[in-house]
Amino acid sequence: MTQVELVLLGIVTEGENHAYNIEKIVEQRGLRERLSIGFSTIYAALKKLEKEYLVESRYDAQQNLPGKRIFSVTPLGKRTFTQEMMKSLSVPQRTESAFEAALCFAHLLGRAELKESLSLYDAELSRQIQIKVRELTDCNLNETVKRGLLTRPLTLIQAERKWIREFMGLL
Repeated sequence: MTQVELVLLGIVTEGENHAYNIEKIVEQRGLRERLSIGFSTIYAALKKLEKEYLVESRYDAQQNLPGKRIFSVTPLGKRTFTQEMMKSLSVPQRTESAFEAALCFAHLLGRAELKESLSLYDAELSRQIQIKVRELTDCNLNETVKRGLLTRPLTLIQAERKWIREFMGLL
């Protein structure tokens, strides 16, 4: 199951909804940026989930408005969602990295080019840290999970910046 499918199945598991509301929830939770979820992606993934009997839909006619397709989770969808959640939360995820691919060939760059590129990378990490700190201070952090969603990426970015600075010191 893709990350997008897991997110959409989770939203529908929280309660039945139509695609436009699902898209608003994706936007409100900041998932669009994290997972690159476009509106057409939502529809395609919902259709796939329906084809796999994880969600079902019904047409809700509206007076003087176009009708809406309402999606709800099936019993199989609930079981699958729980299994996928437990799997995702119990196994560390490895993401593909263009940075690591390029680092394999860093010896083909001149020393000045490598240092310049890594300095720009360090500056971008610093910018991202500032953004995450701002998000953290602007947010009501009464919810433990919500706090975790903000502090985890911040901690990872800070660790990466620490590593890049140590690595640059070796050059």
